[in-house]
Amino acid sequence: MREVELHANQNSDQNALPPMEQPPESNSRTKVTVSYFGLFAAADTLDYFLMFFGSIGACVHGAALPVFIILFGHMIDSLGKLIFDLHKVYSQVSKHAMYLVYIGVVVLLSAWLGVACWMQTGERQTARLRFMYLQSVLRKDISFFDTEARDKNIMYHISSDAILVQDAIGDKIGHGLRYLSQFFVGFAMGFISVWQLTLLTLAVVPLIAVAGGAYTVIMSTLSEKGEAAYAEAGKVAEEVISQVRTVHSFVGEDKAVEAYSMSLKNALKLGKKSGLAKGVGIGFTYGILLCAWALLLWYASILVRHGDTNGGKAFTTIINVIFSGLALGQAAPNLAAIAKGRVAAANIISMIEEDYSTSKSSDEGIVLSKVDGNLEFCKVHFAYPSRSNMVFEDLSFLVDAGRTFAIVGPSGSGKSTIISMVQRFYDPASGINKFSRRVDFCLLLVHLLNI
Repeated sequence: MREVELHANQNSDQNALPPMEQPPESNSRTKVTVSYFGLFAAADTLDYFLMFFGSIGACVHGAALPVFIILFGHMIDSLGKLIFDLHKVYSQVSKHAMYLVYIGVVVLLSAWLGVACWMQTGERQTARLRFMYLQSVLRKDISFFDTEARDKNIMYHISSDAILVQDAIGDKIGHGLRYLSQFFVGFAMGFISVWQLTLLTLAVVPLIAVAGGAYTVIMSTLSEKGEAAYAEAGKVAEEVISQVRTVHSFVGEDKAVEAYSMSLKNALKLGKKSGLAKGVGIGFTYGILLCAWALLLWYASILVRHGDTNGGKAFTTIINVIFSGLALGQAAPNLAAIAKGRVAAANIISMIEEDYSTSKSSDEGIVLSKVDGNLEFCKVHFAYPSRSNMVFEDLSFLVDAGRTFAIVGPSGSGKSTIISMVQRFYDPASGINKFSRRVDFCLLLVHLLNI
């Protein structure tokens, strides 16, 4: 049995954790995003078909409401004109009722197509992104985990960011297309029907859309903060419960309750703000809506009096354009969620596309036809990538095949480092590691060393 003794380097500690590299302040504040089409980086041919048919279904679903309102207005107008001819009234109502049944069937099919296709492709693309992300991480060199992995938030990206991407692709894009389709089709029909009322509504709808969108965004933000506050309070309770014996032994029940109560105060403040914002937001939105109704009905009466339109057209046009304006406000939160998904997708795709030069991921290398098992280190110098000081210098020893060899030394002297270098996790800074007395380790095919 042979042995080699390693001396600890006082300037290094192999067992110490490498220092974390702080990212530049500018990078921590700048959010990198991918393009809109960059969200679909993991899509295949089937996903493109699903997105195409899902988009058609969402757009048809959104356009159905303006068409329904127009047909409903025609039916009301025919009831008013043919009130004294019961036979014609019955005929017109039956005809428009069948139109509404047809619209119902179209909405059923288009809504199912839009939701099913987008949800399906969202699941498929997100699963593929998770797989590619994990595959990319596992292909990184060991030096990556010593230096950069701690700043990359690997587990956060594969869990939380993937959920944001899935939510954007699978749900929000379909809803956003539906609301935008309703907005454009509704206003197009409004201009065709009574362009004067639609033009006047353009001055009012932005206020309604902004009020509704701001209310939704503020409520979602406060809701997220409230959930985070309750999560912090839950951590306090979980810590106390998990260490309940220690709490009882030090008679700390009152302090634990006080700490939990203090952590709930922030959640209580956010709850009060949420209630105030909800009341003001709903009141402001519906106040603007009723004022807009008053203005549009007053102007519609002028148009009817001058013979520019009739009551049915004017009433349905007002409903159509106002609902279309509200649809634009409802599209805003979905567009915000898509923006978050773009940021999350950038984090995942950047990891996948990063190219770390490492021999471990290469298929190139020498394959020995015969292995005698001898191992030799010749004047090897080595330092970990996370710190510049040397773990050992001029290390030389020979291990013969079939012999028992012991590596002894104090903690931090490099015993585990030698095994890592044999496995080709690391390459020496200088010197040569020989295998079978003739081949440099750096020239061997890596995966053969781990068999």
